[in-house]
Amino acid sequence: MAGHEWCLVETFGLKPPTLIGLGSRPRSMVPLDKFFARNRASLTMAQAALDHVTAIAEPYDVTTRNGRRCLAQPLRAYDSRVNGAWLWLGGLEEPEPAVPHDLAGAWYFNLTSFEVAGSDELLDLYHQPKDERRTKRAMAEAFTRLTAGPDASEALAKVVQSKPGSEHQAIWTVVCDDGDRRAAHFSCRALQHQTEDGPQIVMHGITHDIGPADDVPQAPRLAVLERRVLDAVAKPGTHRAIVDVRTGHIIQWVDPPPASIDWAVPGIDIFHPDDAAVVHHLNRLGEDAVTASLRLRGTDVMWASVTVTSQPMLLNNSTTAALWTIDVNSTSRR
Repeated sequence: MAGHEWCLVETFGLKPPTLIGLGSRPRSMVPLDKFFARNRASLTMAQAALDHVTAIAEPYDVTTRNGRRCLAQPLRAYDSRVNGAWLWLGGLEEPEPAVPHDLAGAWYFNLTSFEVAGSDELLDLYHQPKDERRTKRAMAEAFTRLTAGPDASEALAKVVQSKPGSEHQAIWTVVCDDGDRRAAHFSCRALQHQTEDGPQIVMHGITHDIGPADDVPQAPRLAVLERRVLDAVAKPGTHRAIVDVRTGHIIQWVDPPPASIDWAVPGIDIFHPDDAAVVHHLNRLGEDAVTASLRLRGTDVMWASVTVTSQPMLLNNSTTAALWTIDVNSTSRR
């Protein structure tokens, strides 16, 4: 391990912890026993530090009798679960890193309820003002500040499939709240949790700020071809969204979301409970597009009746979502 460098380690679960960052350089989930293959004593120290931070979510600072020091700083999401840690190992003759480690934030996507939550460190990475922060958001809101790369469809397919053990890593561009563009390395894994409401699939992740987007060649600068084609056919007064066919939850907005629809409330359906059969009809996904009237939660009225056209959107060879086109020009209030 290079001297004075922080290691970013994930502790998502299902597998032993892995290295996902070394300094500002992303790593592809390297097993710790491989990373520390030439120094088993360091591996033992790292494992003890990670056991400590995942158990009590507190920083770790231990010096052994033979003069080795280990620091660990936990990365915890708003659900109090520790998703990983910054780790540093060195000798007493080596000073503690003078430069702080990069920003990195923990988060989770509940793939059953379509709620997402981050951490204060993640919102620091987004440059979000403290008075605008919320502990939970709707999943579609999480994608509004991201410029995804060619792997975007693969990532959305894993959201739709919701399989425990699914993993994803990518470098995407984050457009911060103040307009700054940062290159971010995402790492995540899906786990099944037993809750009072039954089993839920939750994607646990860490976002690592690896520098200004313009300085990182892998950071996407433009939307991929499929998204540019979608953007080209946008029509005034219509708003398109990628929708999970099982639940009717919005995964991602293709266009800016309509101001008249209250879509960003986490954990609840956007459509009227009596319209569940209409949603099912829209999401049957035959060869032809389907159009229906649907009541959606409004921002200035309880329910807004809009016209929705649904058509299949292939995410990969085995996963299909629905592409909804919501026509707010047709809105009637109720």
